[in-house]
Amino acid sequence: MATKKKSAPPASSSGLTVEQFCQYIAGSDWANEDFLHWPPDVFALVGALLLKSGAYAHAISGWTRSGKLEDWVSSIKDNGRAWAKDVEHPPKEIGSWFDVLKANSPLSIDMVCAVPDFCNALLQLSAAADEACVGVGCTLPNPKSIADKFRQQASKRLVQTNVIDHVSTLCKRVHHSTIRVLPKLHTPQSGITIRSLSHNLALCPAGDVKAKWAECLSEPRHCLNLLLAPWPLQCVPADFQAVEKSRAELPNLARGFGFFEYNPKATETDIQLLNNLSKLLENAKRSVTKIDGVIFPELSLTLTQYEKFSQELMTEGIFLICGVRDTPRPGTKAAQNYLRFDIPFSPPLSHRQDKHHRWRLDKRQIIQYGLGSCLDLASNWWEHISIGNRELYFVVLDNWLTICPLICEDLARQDPVGELVRAVGPNLVIALLMDGPQLPSRWPARYATVLADDPGSSVLTLTSIGMSQLSRPPSTTAASRAIALWKDAKTGEAVSIDLPHDKQGAVLSLSRVFVKEYTADGRDDGGATGYPTLTGVHYVSHG
Repeated sequence: MATKKKSAPPASSSGLTVEQFCQYIAGSDWANEDFLHWPPDVFALVGALLLKSGAYAHAISGWTRSGKLEDWVSSIKDNGRAWAKDVEHPPKEIGSWFDVLKANSPLSIDMVCAVPDFCNALLQLSAAADEACVGVGCTLPNPKSIADKFRQQASKRLVQTNVIDHVSTLCKRVHHSTIRVLPKLHTPQSGITIRSLSHNLALCPAGDVKAKWAECLSEPRHCLNLLLAPWPLQCVPADFQAVEKSRAELPNLARGFGFFEYNPKATETDIQLLNNLSKLLENAKRSVTKIDGVIFPELSLTLTQYEKFSQELMTEGIFLICGVRDTPRPGTKAAQNYLRFDIPFSPPLSHRQDKHHRWRLDKRQIIQYGLGSCLDLASNWWEHISIGNRELYFVVLDNWLTICPLICEDLARQDPVGELVRAVGPNLVIALLMDGPQLPSRWPARYATVLADDPGSSVLTLTSIGMSQLSRPPSTTAASRAIALWKDAKTGEAVSIDLPHDKQGAVLSLSRVFVKEYTADGRDDGGATGYPTLTGVHYVSHG
């Protein structure tokens, strides 16, 4: 689409200029022509400018495009494909839009929205960069395809930045300390934010959370079978213990606050637990033939148990997501609460993700879980765990399945991971909880619904049967066996998974539905967005 004749920019007010902002984002040589040789860098620069100025809203207000929308969409897609085939020689339209950006560099940021031609050029640069990156980080590149050479380079970039900088980003010249770009799975279908403008690339904040991307792509699958192991099977109040001040990580808490530990006594040996898992897995395979992954709740296994379980499952080609309780690190006092995600890839991958928030037990929860014999009702009790470096993993298992695991409060607290989750829009969020029954009326369903609405993620929450039964809300004295909850954007209300009394596990079958999503500027993704949906629940025992 040809750019209209540029009108004279309005008088600039004092303040940060476009040029100063671009230098901050991409360095002093941002205006060089070779900056266009890597589409994710262009997306980062232009996206940051659209966000900073608020000009992204121009996509739905004030953008007058000549001709038909479908002609503009076709032109943008053609430019994106041509750019991907030869990133060092972008189409002339890309260069002309970039020239508009450079010509307006003296402009104050707060005047960008007042220059329609400038807004148009920014939106089209962003759209073309997004179209150049179709499938980046989420599909197996075809080594014989010219366009897929760029995708291969992009995938390598995600790995390289993770290894070197301990944070994944697709950018080369835009440093990860200013802004990051990751692959993207879902585009919000309501409202207008910067996330509404792209299908394939996510503009991510350069905050304290280091997002890490892992591609574990193999043969395509149409379904995913998950074995839920809601351990421990029994929890008692004595598992929760107050921590003496002399042993506390922070001994000088304000009056009315203290620390507690979850320290259950072993009722079975590690060998017995492993045998139980083997029997559970064997019976699960009888139900659905193949198990792809096993999921345990928060704090369900010790590190020793986890390592034994992982070794067993990895040899069978089954991935494992599990909440691990561990002893304090050397030189520290507080225990560790983290999840592990082990994938039988080649070579095998193992990720650790620490919990980002401590659980706070107040009077209401102490009563709900019957902990008054162990913890004083008059105090608020913080979980005695260390808070490590903040990381968030996105693991790609198929072109319709990118998993993002969370631990308990990380689902409910919007900071610090919420913005990243919404930006990337993973197909499946799995939240490991130490919580009461997973009912549609409780908080996990509320926050799962938020993510299902925007960006469109499917959400699975899992707690232990022990915690579910320990919970006695004031409104009832009956114990619930709702161990899990499922919510997606396509099939209706949240669904509770209730474990029968004679069963110790549940198998969920997830099938993909492909849906066409639209960006705010009118581009569709051709129906390539995958929505995992719940298509089967089977209960199994380890007897």
